[in-house]
Amino acid sequence: MVVPDWLRIELRCLLELYLLPALAVFLPWPLAYRCLRRVARWPRLFSREWRGALAEARNWVEIEDEDRWAWDYRTCRLVDHADFWLSRTRRRRWLDRYCDPRGEWPLRQSAAVGVFFHWCTGMWGIRALSVAGPSSAVLAGRFSKHSMGMSWLAYWYGHLRLNELARAGGRPLIYAPGTLKRAAAELAAGHWVTGTPDVPPTETKLARPVTLFGRPAQFTEGLLRIARDADVPVVMFTLGLDLATGRRDLRVEGPFDPNDPDLLQRIASYWEGLIREKSWGFTLWPMMPAYFAGASDS
Repeated sequence: MVVPDWLRIELRCLLELYLLPALAVFLPWPLAYRCLRRVARWPRLFSREWRGALAEARNWVEIEDEDRWAWDYRTCRLVDHADFWLSRTRRRRWLDRYCDPRGEWPLRQSAAVGVFFHWCTGMWGIRALSVAGPSSAVLAGRFSKHSMGMSWLAYWYGHLRLNELARAGGRPLIYAPGTLKRAAAELAAGHWVTGTPDVPPTETKLARPVTLFGRPAQFTEGLLRIARDADVPVVMFTLGLDLATGRRDLRVEGPFDPNDPDLLQRIASYWEGLIREKSWGFTLWPMMPAYFAGASDS
C-alpha cells in the first residue's frame, strides 16, 4: 500500500507535535522527560528539521559528536512542544518545582520590553514573567499552511500554541501591521511587551549592523525602538534546558537603558553566547546566513 504524501506529512505531525509531547500531561515530569529523551534517539523524528539544522550548525560551531548533537536537538524540540501541553495543564507549582531561577525579575510593577530568543524553550519563560507580576503582550508573526510544512495539523498546532502564548502572557498578541502603535499602547498601560530580536533580519526593515561570530552581521532592533519610543527599560530572559535532568534554568538580565548605543551589540553577543553554549537549542539554524546577508554594505 502506497501512503499518499499528504497523509505521511499529517501522520508525522500528529506524532511529533501531539502524541509524543502530550505524554508529559499524563506522567510526572521527571518520568515524562526520561521517556521523551529515550524516544528522541529515533533519527526519523524531526528528520528534515534536525538534518537541516546540523548541516548549517557545523559551519559555525564545533560539534564533536554529530549523532549526539542530533539526539540533543531532537530532545529539545520534543521538550519545547511538550511545554505547550504542560503550560495548558499545569499551574505555577510546576514552575516552582522544575525551574531553577538565576537572577530576579526587575520592574515587576512597571512597564518594560522583554527580550527572549529562539533558543531552548520559551513558553515557560513567558509563564515565569506572568507569575512574577507583569502581564506581557508578545510580538508574534502570522503563518500559513505552506509555512507550516503543508500540514493542517501543524497549522492548527501553531494557532493553539499562539493562543497559549497569549494566555500565558495575560495580554493579546501583537501582530503586524500596527506593531509600534499597539506596543506603545500596551506599555503606556503599564504592561510589558516581549519579543524575539533574533528574527532573521531579512524579514524586517529594522536591522542594524553588529558583529557575530567575528563577522559583520545584522540584527533586528525593532524591540529597542519600541523601548526607546516609550522610554522604558529592556530586560533579557531565557529558559535553558538541562539534558541530564530535564530541569530548566531561568536567566534574567537587566534592566538596560534602551538609549545605550552598545545595547544592540550586547544583545547580539549574548545571543551568540547562548548558541555557543547549547547549539542544539537554537531552532533557526537553516536561517543563519540571513544574519550576514548584505552586512558588508552596512
